[in-house]
Parts: sequence; C-alpha cells; structure tokens
Amino acid sequence: MPINKFLYFSDFFAIPVMIVVFVWLAFRSAGFAAAAPDFFISGVIGALAWTLAEYFIHRYAYHHAPLLSPLHDAHHKKPNEFIGAPSFVSIPILVAAGYLPLYPFDPIAACGFVAGLSLGYEGYMFVHHATHHFKIEPGDWLYQARVRHMAHHYADATNFGVVTGFWDRVFRTVRVPRRERASRRAVP
Repeated sequence: MPINKFLYFSDFFAIPVMIVVFVWLAFRSAGFAAAAPDFFISGVIGALAWTLAEYFIHRYAYHHAPLLSPLHDAHHKKPNEFIGAPSFVSIPILVAAGYLPLYPFDPIAACGFVAGLSLGYEGYMFVHHATHHFKIEPGDWLYQARVRHMAHHYADATNFGVVTGFWDRVFRTVRVPRRERASRRAVP
C-alpha cells in the first residue's frame, strides 16, 4: 500500500508541469489578451471546485469505495507512511474530470478549469503532507488545517476538508477538538 518516495513526491513536480502545459495551450491558441479573462475565471472556478471535490472524495470515496477505503484505512493506521496516488494515476483523472468535459464547448475554459483544479489538488497534497510531516506550531498558517485533520484521524466521520473546513461547516460534518471547544467557551 505505501509507495516509494519518488512516486509519492512525483505529483509535487508533475502537477506544476501539467499546469504550465495547460497555460501554454490556452494562450497559444488565442493569445494572452484574448484568452486571459476566460482562462483565469475558469481557473478560479476550478480551484474552488477542487475544495468541494476534495470534500466529497474524502467523505465518500476514501471512506466507502471498495478500492480506495483500504488505502485510506492504511493511512489512518500509519499516517506518516507515504501512501497516495502517483502522477500516472492522478493526472489522467484530473484531465478526464476537468478538461475533457469542457473542451468541446470552450477549449480555453477547459484549460483554465483543469489548471485551477490541479492547483487545488496540489494545494491539498501540500497541506495534507505538511499536517503529517512538518513541525507546525500554534500560530503557524497551517496550524488550523493540522488541528482539523488530526481531529479527522480520531473521529473519521468528521472533518473531511483538508485545505479548508468550509464544506464541513456547510454539510455539518465539522468536529472541533475538545481542547479547542474548552478554550472557545472560556472567551467572553
């Protein structure tokens, strides 16, 4: 189930290359001035869409899908192991989900959307890796993500958002750790 370090870290290098390719494809066809608004709006939508996709993938696929839940269970048992999807798996999924459906209607928007989706995925991978492998102290910008994600490891029916807790609040799956609840009550 664990993968080697090269495969684990490959997305950290391959995804930015993929994003550059889609930026190039969008601007090559129409030029920067013509393509930029469509590309950037689609990119923002793609990045925001990733946060919702992350929530649903984590909540349903990682916890209930027969192929993925054993991998996620292994991650919960050994959270510091290098467990994940290598680039040759993640990139085709991102392209199939984010680029192919939009391409027939608007190729530039398709490029922007998949670039934004991929940027969101890259952010998710970084934040998830950091919550398990970086020394994060209270006050660090990643601290809330770590607290939220560690709470998920102790109550795995909650806190499915890694990068943001927004969708957990929307779908009422947020869990605030006991220590944090006590400190919130103490504040007048």
